[in-house]
Amino acid sequence: MQKPELDEQQSAEAARIRTMLEELGPADDHSDSLPAVRAVTRDGLVLGDVLGDYLHRVVTGGQAETLSYWPVLELLRAAGADEERAAAKAQWLRTAT
Repeated sequence: MQKPELDEQQSAEAARIRTMLEELGPADDHSDSLPAVRAVTRDGLVLGDVLGDYLHRVVTGGQAETLSYWPVLELLRAAGADEERAAAKAQWLRTAT
């Protein structure tokens, strides 16, 4: 399977979103971060790419990790993440490791 690629600008936006999400820390609800995510990008492919990273973490992580990622998954979906892109990225990560 070929790695889903982003262009240079999309890759930079995805990196900024990943950094932002890592800084959020654990919480039951990250919906208040939606405007900040949308300020970085509204590109569904970028958001889907990041969502794919987190879906992969959910599948490969333990139960506690899965629960801690749930608010992030909801945030990315609310922001407009492309679900097909997310599935492709998660699948690629599963086969790449």
